[in-house]
Amino acid sequence: MAWGALVVFSGALTFGLMAAVAVFVGDAPDRQVSDVDDYLARTGQRCLAHVSDVDIEPPSAWRESWEPLTEEDCRPGSWLNQFREEGQNLHQYRAEQPNRVAEARALFVRPLGRIERPEAERLIEPVREFVELFFQRSTVLADGGPMPSEALAPERGDEGQYNADAVLEALVGTCPKGAGACLAMTDRDLYVPDLQYVFGLGHFHKRVGVFSTYRVHKPRRNPATGEREAVRDPEPLRRALKIAVHELGHELSLAHCVHYRHCVMAGTNSMAESDAGRLTLCPLDHGKLKWNLEYDPHRRFLELSSFARRHGLHPEARYWARMANAYPAHANASGAGGH
Repeated sequence: MAWGALVVFSGALTFGLMAAVAVFVGDAPDRQVSDVDDYLARTGQRCLAHVSDVDIEPPSAWRESWEPLTEEDCRPGSWLNQFREEGQNLHQYRAEQPNRVAEARALFVRPLGRIERPEAERLIEPVREFVELFFQRSTVLADGGPMPSEALAPERGDEGQYNADAVLEALVGTCPKGAGACLAMTDRDLYVPDLQYVFGLGHFHKRVGVFSTYRVHKPRRNPATGEREAVRDPEPLRRALKIAVHELGHELSLAHCVHYRHCVMAGTNSMAESDAGRLTLCPLDHGKLKWNLEYDPHRRFLELSSFARRHGLHPEARYWARMANAYPAHANASGAGGH
């Protein structure tokens, strides 16, 4: 496989790897999970037994909104049940010398190939704006060039699929000089070998990533009835934003979150698991990103809340407004930890 151990499925997808599957989806809701799929049964170990300790003390506003993961979250079919990950605390993140983006450096969102679906085209500008607010860096919309033809597997899926490993490899070296990081956006379906599809990939070191909006308008499964239901606005946008910031988080060397329930940096193993996740960072990943980017949390939360209100993301708008109130209006933008 290109990149050596580009994606490692037998071990932890963690901060030491070159790249990570952002949202990792097969078709878990459609299959029965047998005992052999259970992590404890397969390995004889609890799935969170080796997770690194959280090394920040979040303020009360965070503790009221976030619950630590427990072994109960390692249910059959879940990401945690399938893959052992050790996590990444603030000390480990800083020691890894992660990619950092100086304030003067812009992020780039780059449509890759022709965006053919009108509903996908309508997502481009909201994604660009949200990335700008989420990471507190100027974000430029730029041409990403064509989809690499060598990545196409026309025999896969209904319309052909693109090998995300090959797409990511083709993107390395294409990010403009001086850019903080580049995220390619496509409306074509992506996959990696041995998996039905993925939503995206982000490179831990090369400042490039790719994500797909192909599936964000797909029906969801009602957990009570098992029936598929059409998704309505703003859910497709919410899905796209989750994937985009997850990918860029990997580009800034954030590992998958295995500390708090439903963090946007968590790995997911199905569309249902992805939908259950939040569009928000847990206190630990917020602490890592704040140390990296040295942003003002009060300003960031206010701007995110305003965006969410304008786009009908009302639970997120309320959450970010509460978090803005938890920080002084003119907080020192520098510093570390979850404060």
